[in-house]
Amino acid sequence: MAVLTCPLCDGPVERPVPDGPRTFCCHGCRDLWHLLGEERVAEVKSRPGIVWDAVRSAVAADSPEAADAASAAGRVRALTLHVEGMWCASCSILVESVLSRRPGVLRARVDFATATATVAVDDDNLGVEDLAQAVAAIGYGAGAKPPEAGEEAAADRDLLRRFALASVLAMFVMMFSVPVWSGYLPLLLPWQRYLLGAGLGGAAGAVVFWAGWPFLQGAWAAVRSGVPTMDLLVALGALSAYGYSVTALLAGGRYLYFDTASMLVAFLLLGRAMEAGTLHRAAAAVRMLATLLPAQAVVVREGGEVPLDPSHLVPGDRVVVRPGSRLPADGEVEAGEAEVDESFLTGEPLPARRRPGEGVYAGSLVVDGHLVVRVRRPPGESVLAQTARYVQAAQGGGGRLRRAADRVLRLFVPLVLAVAVASFALDRLVGHASLAAAMLHAVAVLVVACPCALSVATPLAVLAGADRLSRLGVLLRDDAALERAARVDDVVWDKTGTLTTGVLALAGEAAVDDRALALAAAVEEGSAHPVARALREEARARGLTVPAADGAILRAGLGVSGRAGGVAVRVAALDRADVPREMADAAALGTEDAVLVGVWLDDRPAAVYAFADRVRPEAAAAVARLASGGRRVWLVTGDGEGPARAVAEAVGIAPERVRWRHGPEDKAELVSALRREGRRVAFVGDGINDAPALAAADLGLAMGSGTDIAAEAGHLVLAGGRLDAVPEVLATSREVAQTIRRNLAWASLYNAAAIPAAALGLASPTLAAAAMVASSAFVLGNSLRILGLAPWRYARGALAVASWLALLVAAARLGL
Repeated sequence: MAVLTCPLCDGPVERPVPDGPRTFCCHGCRDLWHLLGEERVAEVKSRPGIVWDAVRSAVAADSPEAADAASAAGRVRALTLHVEGMWCASCSILVESVLSRRPGVLRARVDFATATATVAVDDDNLGVEDLAQAVAAIGYGAGAKPPEAGEEAAADRDLLRRFALASVLAMFVMMFSVPVWSGYLPLLLPWQRYLLGAGLGGAAGAVVFWAGWPFLQGAWAAVRSGVPTMDLLVALGALSAYGYSVTALLAGGRYLYFDTASMLVAFLLLGRAMEAGTLHRAAAAVRMLATLLPAQAVVVREGGEVPLDPSHLVPGDRVVVRPGSRLPADGEVEAGEAEVDESFLTGEPLPARRRPGEGVYAGSLVVDGHLVVRVRRPPGESVLAQTARYVQAAQGGGGRLRRAADRVLRLFVPLVLAVAVASFALDRLVGHASLAAAMLHAVAVLVVACPCALSVATPLAVLAGADRLSRLGVLLRDDAALERAARVDDVVWDKTGTLTTGVLALAGEAAVDDRALALAAAVEEGSAHPVARALREEARARGLTVPAADGAILRAGLGVSGRAGGVAVRVAALDRADVPREMADAAALGTEDAVLVGVWLDDRPAAVYAFADRVRPEAAAAVARLASGGRRVWLVTGDGEGPARAVAEAVGIAPERVRWRHGPEDKAELVSALRREGRRVAFVGDGINDAPALAAADLGLAMGSGTDIAAEAGHLVLAGGRLDAVPEVLATSREVAQTIRRNLAWASLYNAAAIPAAALGLASPTLAAAAMVASSAFVLGNSLRILGLAPWRYARGALAVASWLALLVAAARLGL
């Protein structure tokens, strides 16, 4: 029999992780393949002595231990760098190019939306500090940790200060430029002309050289690195207008363009401020996840409790968590009991009670109580850390449309520079235009171009979608999950634990002695059997007093017997045919798939209880919403025909789409068969037996209440455990996909129309700058609609400022 092997490590694929035409053995191999690229993978695989387990660990968690493992594994590891000061997507291209040129770097990938760089290196002497120095050399800040909230706020305030100064001074420059545009400048006395020009030049100089300093700094970095960026276009436009104006003033020219230079910078700073605010809003979910880990963990050692950096925790460590503290790693409660706030994970506002033996997750807040938790996995592999990585990968790696946009961006700035030069040359040589007119047309081309709208079209929409899903308790485990979910045609549901609660509950009863339930719960007190738990839960729910039992004994095939409340009690399973005649009420004892339990008091029949797995209350509404969206809904289970059809009828699934007696391989084959028909399939499941189907589906949604294996195989995890999140996931994903297409279409059409219009002289530089800001505002506002924010409310303030500045331009030009 052929064995499926991983295309990266060549190991056997036991838990398939599909990714387009390839199927990997784990998420680590898939992530490493995407990070390195196919050519680099082939080169790395040719090296002798590669230990792939260590390499995957290095990619999954950037830590000193991971670095050591990577070194032993052939020195291939991944480093994450947080970059500060990037203004637009072309900045990210510049940083990426500089990092890629460093010796020892296999590949670098920089994402503008989250300001992070992921760098694959094969030199164990190359660290984050070395990469940060290379980035700092071109004028950007960089480090291993993201900037603090205060630093980010300070950067925003600095940007707003620059915009405020630029807008006020630009207003004065426009007002005092009336003599220039009304034709009176040559009529002024020389000292008046030079005084006016010096005043305009000084005010415009403050705008260009102080308020616009980040543009100039970025342009100089682009020149030094040989990578043209949007900052270079802006700097060329502003400096051309300013330099020409200074020359014209000294030479006694008729027109000055200080107003053009200052208005360009003011409008572009407005656009950058809008982008910064939007990206901060959309990336709030990722930043929130990064702040949930505590700065210090308290570990139990032989000598007592010892403080420890959470990054040094290893599986098996025992961690003490007190009220008001957050858990540093995923683990299992070993001792204690507490209310734990897991709202970041599940979306549930109320804390959950956690007891010994139950799982808890890194980032959760202990509200009250005291817990001793045994660590199950290191912090770098926690659900919290994985979620942050997958969200960043989703908006950074982003599918076919994002990859196409990135290819266009690398050619965009050089193309705009070429068009500007061609426009200037044609105006002078063919159109015989004046130097000033040709310069203004070229400047308009430089500033009307809008690569920023093209660059944020995909990541901003994805970040907004991830933020919206995180509020529903849905966690990303695959960077292409949103793109996959947008195209789903069929949804296949597992039954037990998915459409149903997976926990037995009372479905019916026939009792002749009211004491039966309390006494049965008494003798079942120490049992872990599901029926015993159901009896105890029902007695507790009814508020019954459960007496202490004496001498409870479990006999195989005979049930449990003992004494409680002064009588002999026996509890045992029953076949329906063995139910005592006086209690054989079919209606009272529930459906045929119910588990029947008899209770005897002093050897006399006292009660029969029917327990069944209940359908989740929101299941029918979730299925109905999926069907109303035109999707086919299926149910597949390992149970028999009766229970399968009963649940399908209860939730509204058509009988012809119900499959029973299906094991793990059968479920996966059903999914594969639907895909062979050309259908795009989503599978929702919770157990180990669902893992093959979850991995085989186009989109796997694992219930957060299920097993770790199921969650590992799923592309999305429903941490909140609510089924109504499934149609919401598909609806949100479709909205994200539509938003991305609209954003890219707008950005492409805008640039296709605006650049030729500016080259033909149909737009002044000031109008071109305003148009560029409006183009970015459309993309930003359209993406924020995913978060429920109205674009008009978002853009109203910015448009008011832009309109005010535009009116000043018009008034100055008309001599009003």
